[in-house]
Amino acid sequence: MKDFDLNLLASLDALLAEKNVTRAAKKMHVTQSTMSGILRRLRDQFDDELLVRIGRSYDLSPFAQSLAISVRQTILQIDSTISAKPLFDPNKDRRKFRIMASDYSTTVYLSTVFRRIEKQAPYVGYDILPINSPLEHVRGGTVDLCVTGNPLSQAEAASDQLLRMDMLFSESYCCIVDEDHPLRGIVTLEQLFEYPHVMAQFAGVTMQTSELRATNHMRNRAGAVRTVPNFNVIPALVRGSGSVGILPARMMEAAPGWSGLRMLAVAFEMPSFTEYLIWHSRFAYDPAFCWLRDVMLGAA
Repeated sequence: MKDFDLNLLASLDALLAEKNVTRAAKKMHVTQSTMSGILRRLRDQFDDELLVRIGRSYDLSPFAQSLAISVRQTILQIDSTISAKPLFDPNKDRRKFRIMASDYSTTVYLSTVFRRIEKQAPYVGYDILPINSPLEHVRGGTVDLCVTGNPLSQAEAASDQLLRMDMLFSESYCCIVDEDHPLRGIVTLEQLFEYPHVMAQFAGVTMQTSELRATNHMRNRAGAVRTVPNFNVIPALVRGSGSVGILPARMMEAAPGWSGLRMLAVAFEMPSFTEYLIWHSRFAYDPAFCWLRDVMLGAA
C-alpha cells in the first residue's frame, strides 16, 4: 500500500477495461498525454507492459489479464463503501436502480414490483436494460441486478463467488391460437405439430418448441417454425393465422387486451423454466438494495 499511489487505481481499471489509451483517457476525463504518463507509471510500478501492441491495436498482457477482475471488484467495493448510507428511508431517499430484464420479466413480474415501489418509495427510480451478457454487467457494475430465466446464466452465477441468487418463481409455457383456429378440445402432441409454430429465440438458449420436438422425437409436418426476438410480438403474429404461438402462460394473464386469441388445453406437459434474481455480493449490506430485494422477493 505505501508503495502504490491509490490515485492510479481508477486509471488502471479504465486501461484494463478499454485496452486503449485514448478511450481510457476519455473515460477518466483526462488528456491522452496524461493517460500515457499514467500508463508509464503503472508499467514501472508493476514491472510489466500491461498493454501490448498487437498489429494496429493493443491487448492486455497475461499479467494485466490476471489483474482485470480484482481491480474492477476493488473499484466497485470502494465505490459502495464511500457512497454507503447507514439507513434507507423509502419515503424520502432518492436512488436509481439499474435492472437488466427481458420483455417477459418486465411484463409479468417487474410491473408488479414497480407498482409497489411507486406506493412505498415515490422518489426511487429505475432504468430497465434489455438482456445482454447479464452476468458480465452485474460483475462489472454497469447494472445492479438482473432477472433471468436462462439456465446457463443461472448455472454460471451459482458457481461465481462474487454473485448471489434468489429464486423468484417458476413458469410453464402455453400454446395460443386464433379463436377460429381448427384445433379444439384437448390437443395431442401429434396434432400440435401439424401446424406451424411461432416462438421466441434467444442466443444460447434451447427454446420450447425445439425441446418438445427433440424430447418426443417429433418433427413438424407443417414444416414452418418461425422465430421472433421477443415474446410480446407473438400474439400479433398468431391472430388471424393458422399458426400456434408458444409463450409463457403468465403473459396471457398479464395482457388481457390480447383479444381474438385462446389458450389450448394440451394432453402433454409443457416445458417450464424458473426466474432468478442475480446480484453482486457487494450489495449484501446496502440498506437501499436490501429494501429493493425484499420488495422484489415479496412480489414473486
